[in-house]
Amino acid sequence: MGKQGKQTKKFLKTKFDATIKKRREHQKKRAVIERADAAKKAKALRSGKKNKKPSNNDVESGTDDDEAEDIVAQMGDGSDDEAGPSKAAGKFTGMSVDDFLGGGFKKGMDGADGQAGGDDDEDDDEDEEDADSLGDIEEMTDDESGHVQDLEKLKAKDPEFYKYLQENDQDLLNFGADGDEDEDEADEDDEMSDDDDEESAKGKGKHKVADEGAQRVTLKMLSEWQKDMLKSRSIKALRKLLLAFRCAVRVGEKANNQDEDAPFVVDDSKVFNKVVLTTLKYTPVVLQHHAPVKKTNGGRFKLPLNSKKWSHVKKPLQSYFSSLFTLLRTLPEQKMLYVVVSESERMVPYVTYNKKTTKEYIRRMLELWSSAEDDVRMAAFLALRRLAAGSDDDVLEQCLRGVYSSFVKSTKQTSTHTMPSINLMKNSAAELYSLDPEASYRQAFGFIRQLAIHLRNCIKTKTKDSFKAVLNWQYVHCVDFWSQVLSASCDTEVVATRGQSALQPLIYPLVQVATGVVGLVPTSRYFPFRLHVLRSLQRIISRTGTYVPIIPSILGIFDSPEFHRKPKGSTLAPMDFETSIRAPTNYIRTRVYADQLADETCFLLTEFLASQSRSIAFPEVVIPATVQIKRGLKTYTNAKLVSSLKNLLDKVAQNSVWIQKRRDKVEFAPNDLRALEGFLKQGAGDEGSKETPLEVAFRLAKKVRDQKRKLLMQHEHVIGDDGEESEEDDEDEDEDEDEDDEDEEMDEDDE
Repeated sequence: MGKQGKQTKKFLKTKFDATIKKRREHQKKRAVIERADAAKKAKALRSGKKNKKPSNNDVESGTDDDEAEDIVAQMGDGSDDEAGPSKAAGKFTGMSVDDFLGGGFKKGMDGADGQAGGDDDEDDDEDEEDADSLGDIEEMTDDESGHVQDLEKLKAKDPEFYKYLQENDQDLLNFGADGDEDEDEADEDDEMSDDDDEESAKGKGKHKVADEGAQRVTLKMLSEWQKDMLKSRSIKALRKLLLAFRCAVRVGEKANNQDEDAPFVVDDSKVFNKVVLTTLKYTPVVLQHHAPVKKTNGGRFKLPLNSKKWSHVKKPLQSYFSSLFTLLRTLPEQKMLYVVVSESERMVPYVTYNKKTTKEYIRRMLELWSSAEDDVRMAAFLALRRLAAGSDDDVLEQCLRGVYSSFVKSTKQTSTHTMPSINLMKNSAAELYSLDPEASYRQAFGFIRQLAIHLRNCIKTKTKDSFKAVLNWQYVHCVDFWSQVLSASCDTEVVATRGQSALQPLIYPLVQVATGVVGLVPTSRYFPFRLHVLRSLQRIISRTGTYVPIIPSILGIFDSPEFHRKPKGSTLAPMDFETSIRAPTNYIRTRVYADQLADETCFLLTEFLASQSRSIAFPEVVIPATVQIKRGLKTYTNAKLVSSLKNLLDKVAQNSVWIQKRRDKVEFAPNDLRALEGFLKQGAGDEGSKETPLEVAFRLAKKVRDQKRKLLMQHEHVIGDDGEESEEDDEDEDEDEDEDDEDEEMDEDDE
């Protein structure tokens, strides 16, 4: 059987049963008429033999032989063929009345060519016709399944040709798969158009009619529809409104500004706005009346798919979401877009009725969340959050994957102007991942593993492309995003109230990835990159209580030539560390860069020490760092760094004394882990409520840093990132400069 055309499939799906039913009724009526005609002819034949017209009483009182003769005459006259009577009569020749009534008439009736034998034969013919029709349908279904199997074989044997079909002939690949949904939409359009044509035919003359029979939508028409939907929750009024909504949103798509078969015309901006707002506000009201959505104990949406009224609601739903997607794609005004997104959130429970609609809705919301203005972003995110919270696991995973992918794409270009929107996306996406920790674990595990694979390839191959896959803004934002997700889900306060989170096991692999990235490129140009990653680790340390030894990575910055050699003179403006992952070449070895680097590094070191200042082992933990800092103070050439580190050492010494005084009062042994964890916790009595010396120093340093940040924003200077030089070139450049400096020192010593 050849490929079924779209019209054929549409006929088999929508009009096939009705056509069969009409044919059966027509055959029954035709059989009654033919039997009446046969009876008249039999009467005429008998009257010709007897030369008189018998009455009804005579016919009823006739003998059995007469009845047999009448039946023979009927069978003969029922055929259009002239030889029919003689053939039929020959079938009953020599047959007695008892034999005839005992079943012999069946043989004669089976042999008759022209006229059907009775109702039983009609039913048999109809059953045969139904069987043939069903056979055609089964054959078409088998043909479609065979088509899918052939495509699978083609994909295995000739993948290049299959790829070509994917790019150039999607209709062939999707044959039998998406056709039903397309036909449903087409049927919906036809039926709604037919209903609207009937309504418009009845109300002809009440409203102004445009060219080609299309009605022009007016405010009066909208008010009438609103009254019908409010009073009786009319489905008819809703269908008219949805048709007007569809015609309104498709005006911008058509080159001629109007569809030729459109039942309505919307040519006024006020009417357009009124149609859109009315549709968004009244559609949920009518649908909730006829097909109310309930919630399960787990907070999931439950649609009344088995309800009798669902069939009346399904096609208006399809029309609504189809027009909504078109409006979201074509609407340019942000204020109107915000209204559309926020109002359409009420229809989120009905999105899940169809997988294709759900996927398209998620895609539209993600586009707005990643590219629109802040208020539209938040409205789109709230809609996504409601959909993810009230749907099944499949929809939730689609939302999680889509949010992360959109976030990564939006972080490729990071600047002062894009950083606020990136932070907004980061915070909102982290909130979405906190809805279901188990589902988030499956997604987070795969994405963190991708980060680890990029890092492993970079360490093994050490090529320019592998370094670029790691040393970029996307990688930095991804590490920071997952640190934020894990910090929110595994926070010490959250764990104390809700128990251990399912995301807790992912802290270790993320820390391993981050620490591997920190020491990837030890050159001075990439110290901003290192500081970004160390801040992400510090968030995990402060929020989750996990101890990560980041002091060696921080103190490694102090061992760089920036603080051990005489700086160059420069008049460059301070660079913005928040929007930079590597310093331009002209900033290297300058006092401006060294001073900023000293501020950022000392602030990060103070934050780490403040997070550990309540530990009972603090005096012993800080001994290696204290020794290394004191040793470095003898060789540091940057006065700002020396001053900051001396103040920090004083605070460390005060905090150590503070801890030792309170440690002397404890009465538990070191093996009592619960007591150790509760030692001087924030808010634990009078002792715990006081700030430690390092916590006070960090609070003041943060206040000063915020003030400097405001001043820097006022005199903003965006530093361009010259990405033409590779990492290997940077390392070679630093090594050459180091060698030159060493030669100069050796010359001075010789002199």
